[in-house]
Amino acid sequence: MKTRLLFTLLITSFYLQAQVSDFVTGLTNEPSRLIIDNNIIYVIGVATPTEILEIDLTDSNPSSNVTFTTANGFGIGGIFKEGDIIYISRYDENTGESSLISFNVNTPSSLTLISSGFGYIATIAKFNDELYFTDEDLSGGGIALKKIDVTMTNPPVDTVVTGLTNPQDMEFNGDVLYIGDRDAGGGIGIIYSIDITLSMPVLNSFITNANVRGVYVYNDFLYFSDGGLIKKAPFLNPSNITTEAFDNDANPEFLRDVVISGTNLYMPQEDSGKIVTKEDLTLSVNDFNNQFSNLSIYNNQNELQINGLTNEKYSVKIFNLTGSKVLERMSNSNNNNSINISNLTNGIYLLNINNVQTFKFVK
Repeated sequence: MKTRLLFTLLITSFYLQAQVSDFVTGLTNEPSRLIIDNNIIYVIGVATPTEILEIDLTDSNPSSNVTFTTANGFGIGGIFKEGDIIYISRYDENTGESSLISFNVNTPSSLTLISSGFGYIATIAKFNDELYFTDEDLSGGGIALKKIDVTMTNPPVDTVVTGLTNPQDMEFNGDVLYIGDRDAGGGIGIIYSIDITLSMPVLNSFITNANVRGVYVYNDFLYFSDGGLIKKAPFLNPSNITTEAFDNDANPEFLRDVVISGTNLYMPQEDSGKIVTKEDLTLSVNDFNNQFSNLSIYNNQNELQINGLTNEKYSVKIFNLTGSKVLERMSNSNNNNSINISNLTNGIYLLNINNVQTFKFVK
């Protein structure tokens, strides 16, 4: 009887902690995708004409304001913001053809055409000067990840990888790109990782069996929408998936995407026209930030030297890019914190300290 009561209390506690609450309601653009820059959330939806709304999180009573509206007959697929520049993929609802466009948030009516003539572009992301985008071939030739240099006039289009099925969203973590493909693997859904530093990048399965709609990189975790639930997985151990948020009201709805500000998650609900939120106290800043603020590593191919440790004991782990742990040891500030890596095969590795700070290095 006590065991059953304890189990019930644990389940009830989980439901209360993961349950979302309304943040902004009454959005007629049917919100489906979010991005965030500092304290501003940008919202796009599926209603026609498609609008980009912005929500200022610093307002005492947050509401949505229209910052951009497409012309009639056009919709928005992907969105990315860098500084004052917003990049979008705009598609013609009659022809299905997409263009890549940018504009300054201060002058949203002045559009710059980057490139055109693509199929449906569901998602875009930027790394350095290159804009990455998914392109659904208009003639039925499949979906590929492509890139262009946005600093060039009439830039050439390069294909990065092929073989995507139904990509929904993508984000960079360093120079590794994560793409949520909802129908990959014969319909099971896969989140792929792609190391864009390779001369011939490939699709690597990072998480499988995920009905993924949105992905979001935050610190050392990948957050993603899976069948309406918001889940997260650490980059160093993607099998350790936890559920962070869900809708459990009288008419539950999908949580289509997620962004984070401070200790709060924000998620769109398309059918209800609202943004919901949930606080996650595990996101609060802790002492680790100060402990590891001056960390650095030196790598001479056979040895790693860790500089800047200030506490007594640290868990030091090395993982390969598939997430397999290849080395683990304890270090402290009183020892010569060098790690022999001569036995590791040549390749790219991740050095993690106390599950807080992560460095990438090449052997």
